[in-house]
Amino acid sequence: MTTVFNTESTIVSNALQIKVQKEEFLQAVTTVFGAVSSKATLPILANILIQSNGPDQIILSGTDLELGIKTQCPATVLLQGAITIPAKKLYEIIRELGSGEVEITVGKNNAVNIKTNKSFFKIMGLEPDDFPKLPDPTAEQSFEMDRVVLKECLSLTIFAISRDETRYTLNGVLAIFKAKKARFVATDGKRLASIEKEINLPNDILFEIIIPAKTIAEVIKTISDGQGKIKISLSQNQIMFQIDETILISRLIEGRFPNYEQVIPKDVKTKTDVNRQDLLSCLKRVSLLTSQENQAVKIDFIKDRLLISSRSPNMGEAKEEVPAKISGDDLTIGFNPGYVMDVLKNLNDETITLAMTEPDKPGLIKNEGGYLYVVMPMQLS
Repeated sequence: MTTVFNTESTIVSNALQIKVQKEEFLQAVTTVFGAVSSKATLPILANILIQSNGPDQIILSGTDLELGIKTQCPATVLLQGAITIPAKKLYEIIRELGSGEVEITVGKNNAVNIKTNKSFFKIMGLEPDDFPKLPDPTAEQSFEMDRVVLKECLSLTIFAISRDETRYTLNGVLAIFKAKKARFVATDGKRLASIEKEINLPNDILFEIIIPAKTIAEVIKTISDGQGKIKISLSQNQIMFQIDETILISRLIEGRFPNYEQVIPKDVKTKTDVNRQDLLSCLKRVSLLTSQENQAVKIDFIKDRLLISSRSPNMGEAKEEVPAKISGDDLTIGFNPGYVMDVLKNLNDETITLAMTEPDKPGLIKNEGGYLYVVMPMQLS
């Protein structure tokens, strides 16, 4: 993979004058905006750093000290320099501008003028020298991964990450790379998502890391459609993703991920293959009559169909059937419909497998692509 940009770019001064195309600049601002902290205690962390990088390119950077994002943007550089600009306000201004060329000029006292043929804005920036330098780790291990595969793995696990900050090791995705395989796992204690793919790993690659939820979300957002590889590099407690013209550098979550394999059902007594979209549509309708007091939907596995129902004393009830060929024992089980719909919305398979053991044991949803989704049952009233 070719070098994206010079990560050793130096800050010349806060005198900067550039001309950029609105759409290209907006894309670059949007990319680095994802790393900016909305709750920054330091004012500089609410800003985006813009640096000239030769006569026809600028580099934009954002960081919250845990995640840093750098990207490049084509530009006509009339005056070399650098400035930091409030990220939210810059994004809002550029987003609302009409198409065409945008001129940005830094004046006295870090005043930033933004001009087009019809619009003029003046906002106050901050000294670029105060912007934190993004780490440039020397990779201890690095490899490339297909972008389509990586995006699929992250998209099918991110929604199962725990939001409970007291369980910090669950606030990210466990990534295991070994023996030519990559596995990604996430859990919040009520459901677990796991996907394993065969990839072309160097023989010496062997590690387990926990990647923070915010980093996962930004990697997914940054990966564009199409073919190609993404370079992944590791160094001590950091991971770096090189995606086209963008670099994301993130701290890793320290600690030990719980033993997830013990919650994956081993014995199956009832199983069915069912149309994913039919099941999703049915759950959307039936869940309309769940309530805070009665959150569960009931699923009855009956020979040639799934009977899905909900009941709330103060609202009413709903029932619907989904055709399915059931193998094994008849079984009745309750689930939080939101947890089941989360996975059905993100899978692309036409048919998925539901596998059950007992009414009080976790249920399993899987496909033929190495994906497993475990959901804890709910007590039916």
